[in-house]
Amino acid sequence: MKKAATFVLAAALLSAVGAGSFAQTAHAQRAHSTRQASTSVTVIIIRDYIGPDDFQQVPMTYRNPSAQTYARGQEEIRSNADIRAILQRRGIPFRNVTGVQTAFNGGKIVYVR
Repeated sequence: MKKAATFVLAAALLSAVGAGSFAQTAHAQRAHSTRQASTSVTVIIIRDYIGPDDFQQVPMTYRNPSAQTYARGQEEIRSNADIRAILQRRGIPFRNVTGVQTAFNGGKIVYVR
């Protein structure tokens, strides 16, 4: 009896998994667009006070940016509409951006004063 119950339970679980993958395939076929989602943008505000938690969060390159780092950040803002939209939505002036870094997942990290 135990073997029969185990068999029925296993069959039910396998059929549910199979139905789930079938539903995902059907959903993917009904998708109207294959356009990739916009890149994720993270805004980090640099404060003057450096606490123990802030030490690793903001690299010194962006905490005290050189003229080249600042210029690269401004160029990234001009060339990336997603970053401009996020900054405008949050009410952050473009001139306050000290740098833009590309994250490992392809998103952008924007450092702002």
